[in-house]
Amino acid sequence: MTNQKLIDGLVYLSTNKRINLVHSVLQQLHILPTHDCYDDLFQEGCLIFSHAYTHFPDNPNNPENERRLMNFAYKRIYWRLLDQLRHQFWEREHWLGSINDESLDENTHNHFTVDRNSQHGFVRRENSDFFIHLEAHCSPNEKRYLHAVLLFDLKDSEIAEKYHVSRQTVYSWKRGLIKKARALNDPISL
Repeated sequence: MTNQKLIDGLVYLSTNKRINLVHSVLQQLHILPTHDCYDDLFQEGCLIFSHAYTHFPDNPNNPENERRLMNFAYKRIYWRLLDQLRHQFWEREHWLGSINDESLDENTHNHFTVDRNSQHGFVRRENSDFFIHLEAHCSPNEKRYLHAVLLFDLKDSEIAEKYHVSRQTVYSWKRGLIKKARALNDPISL
């Protein structure tokens, strides 16, 4: 595989609205243009297309083969991007650590504390400070709940299953956490 063939694949993709193929794969994967990683995944999809173009068994420039090439590339882009997304999810799910671990570097610590959905640095810092302060006032079980919700985006039933406790126990952790968050957010009660 040469660089010229990869370039030819990208040029082929950029003509005749074929680029919509990558957009449709992302839509099929439920990745919307508002998603933080949309542009990165789009670029990755374009590169995967160029690799599919070079590995297509027939002549990709033959107009009769265009439909087969597009189907071939669609499947390849879909499965490769899905593998990447699964890998990212797996890393997030299997992350082990503690916010109080002093051996963590700043990037790892930010993994626990920064609001990645925010587009503004100030909001990230403000949220980070609040959650660090809240975490310092939590019981161990409330910390479990906080980490499970913020880091792993688990529902209450999933938290109960993960920690082998009843849903009622998880609800009590949640109520305690909410009560402390409200108290910390109200400067008069401090």
